[in-house]
Amino acid sequence: MRWIVPWTAVLLCAPVCAQDSSLHYKIQLEAPGEVSDVLQYLNLFQWQKKNRLTPELLAREVSGLPAAATELLATAGYFAPTIESELRQEQNTPVVYLRVTPGPQTLVKHTSVDLQGVINHDPEKLARVNERLGRRGQNLENQPFSQSSWDEYKKRSLQILQNRDFPAASLLSSEASIDPVTAEASYQLVLDSGPAYVFGPYTIHGLSRYPEFLIHDRVKIPAGTPYSRSELLELQTELQNLPQFATALVDVELSGEEPYTAPIRIDVQEVPLHRVNGSVGYSTNTLLKSELAYRYLNLFNRGWVADSRIRLEQREQAFEQSVTLPQSRSDWEHRVWLSYLHQDLQGLDSQLYKTGVSRLKKGDEIERTFDLQYQIENRRFNDGSEERPQTLTLNHIWTQRKLDNRRNPRNGYLAQLEIGGASAYLLSDATFLRLYGRGAYYHRIGQDGQVILQGALGETFTKSPEGITSDWLFRAGGSGSVRGYDYQSLGVKSNGSVIGGQVLATASVEYQHPIVKNWKAALFVDHGGAGEAWHNLETVTGVGVGGRWNSPVGQIGFDLAYGVDLQQIRFHFAMGLVF
Repeated sequence: MRWIVPWTAVLLCAPVCAQDSSLHYKIQLEAPGEVSDVLQYLNLFQWQKKNRLTPELLAREVSGLPAAATELLATAGYFAPTIESELRQEQNTPVVYLRVTPGPQTLVKHTSVDLQGVINHDPEKLARVNERLGRRGQNLENQPFSQSSWDEYKKRSLQILQNRDFPAASLLSSEASIDPVTAEASYQLVLDSGPAYVFGPYTIHGLSRYPEFLIHDRVKIPAGTPYSRSELLELQTELQNLPQFATALVDVELSGEEPYTAPIRIDVQEVPLHRVNGSVGYSTNTLLKSELAYRYLNLFNRGWVADSRIRLEQREQAFEQSVTLPQSRSDWEHRVWLSYLHQDLQGLDSQLYKTGVSRLKKGDEIERTFDLQYQIENRRFNDGSEERPQTLTLNHIWTQRKLDNRRNPRNGYLAQLEIGGASAYLLSDATFLRLYGRGAYYHRIGQDGQVILQGALGETFTKSPEGITSDWLFRAGGSGSVRGYDYQSLGVKSNGSVIGGQVLATASVEYQHPIVKNWKAALFVDHGGAGEAWHNLETVTGVGVGGRWNSPVGQIGFDLAYGVDLQQIRFHFAMGLVF
């Protein structure tokens, strides 16, 4: 006996009538675990939580349980189950007994796809598509049959054709043959490729505020090239990442007759030219804080982005002005900027003036930055002495983010490497080379737990740190570093102040576990420090507990840490990932 399926199982839907007298009932289910999960979709289980059944409707539902459960189990590949149902009255409470012996689960033993249409006239494309279809079918063979996997197989097989060259491909027929005696299934598909399409010209819709070249420079699909869905999605992603557009949609309009071209239609929704943001808050590193930012998105009618930002905190005050040019066709983005930063931390009063130009390229995982900047710093120490170093530096930053979820990662890693330096012969008071790296590794443990490992390592190679601005030296301590110690309190003691050292090493181990919805508890150990050289580096340890809230804007952390070496307790607050 053989069953020919294509079917889609539909859960039984009994009429739901408003009743004045509902009842509570219990269900005693005897079934293997994987089958029990499937049976939870029966109306009997769904309605138990809603108290919608009367005694009459409950009795009717129980009598139809074998048929309903048989149909439901077939969607998971169980075509020969033994099902017994019984309704009893125990201590004035109805109890439904449902016993299920599922029988053998059907396995997929064979898959085949018959390709029809013009693809058969192109041996190269036919071989490529057959290879991909064959791999997809092999991944299903000897796996349990399920309605969802059958539907997914049809969908993905058709997409293999539609994603490249043949966007008008169609499914002519599909058949899943089930043999309940041998518990085997065979999949057969017949696909029509339709004509092979090439891209046509593109049109732009929705522009009014911004120049068209913002989009022209992003389109790298010449008319006449073979159709590729991935190229459309890549263009759409690039346009969505431009700050001038709230949304972007890229699609094609297929011609139904020769020549088979696919003109590209680009629809964008613009954002306003001006944007002002303000915020107030608190940081355990720099205490009370406020910030005001202004952005203009079409400077000189060139699509240049002008950003102004002022930040006022108790321990830091900063201002920055920058102009960012749109990405070039080579995908590089350029930015010119100037900034001012005033800090009063650990007995060191610093005023740092910067200006520079940056060249940035972002990929799906890797980001690269080349940065040329000039800095002048006024440093005043606790004993009243002052320094005024200057540096002209060239720096390269390489960053990789490989995470399962960027906002709330459970597995993956972040890594950043920097190399930069200056020469005393080029507008600098000292010659130095600075190497720095940091990273974070996320690893899920069991169903709910998670371990996070973080570390940083750096050294500035120079004869003497005198004449080097603070940005190119190292301090540690505080949130995001060694918790249990004040912000940037770990460094070199000089002139009654804590200044940056030439070496840095920090490491952290943290375990997180959920406690309530969107909240996790954390246990952590931090260790490390900064100093003038490796041979006399003094490292310290911090331990503590904390809470993590996965808020709509990212993870927010609260930590209560104990600095073991100084025997002190510090509270830390942090928002977002490490970098």
